[in-house]
This record gives sequence, C-alpha cells and structure tokens, in this order.
Amino acid sequence: MRFIGGLLLIVLLVLAGGIATGFIDLQKTQEGRLPEIAVKGGSLPKYEASVARVEVGKRKETVELPTVDVQKP
Repeated sequence: MRFIGGLLLIVLLVLAGGIATGFIDLQKTQEGRLPEIAVKGGSLPKYEASVARVEVGKRKETVELPTVDVQKP
C-alpha cells in the first residue's frame, strides 16, 4: 500500500512538473454541462404510529439510603 501511494505521488509530481515547464499543454476543446434531469409525480410513504401517553408531574417521596462505614486497616 505504501508503494502504491509513493508511486502515485511520483506520477503526480512528474505530471505537475510537465505542466509547469510547458512540456505538457492542456487545452479545453469543448464546454461541459450538467445532464438535464426531470422529476415528475411520486409520493411519500404513509405511516401510522400508536404511542404511549406520557404524563409528567412531581410528587414527594421518602427514600432510605444505606449507610457506608469504611474502616481502614
């Protein structure tokens, strides 16, 4: 993999050097354009979902917590 990357880098450097020195001359011979796309009709899928009802409120509650006793040796 490293060999292919190095080879690609060398090819790009040679190509860039050829263009920079005038050895390779690139000329545009035809204008480009994007293809025309037409979209007609179609519809989105329909879904029905039954979900649970959630009620949010608050209440007072007493919770007993355990005590922890740490004894060092």
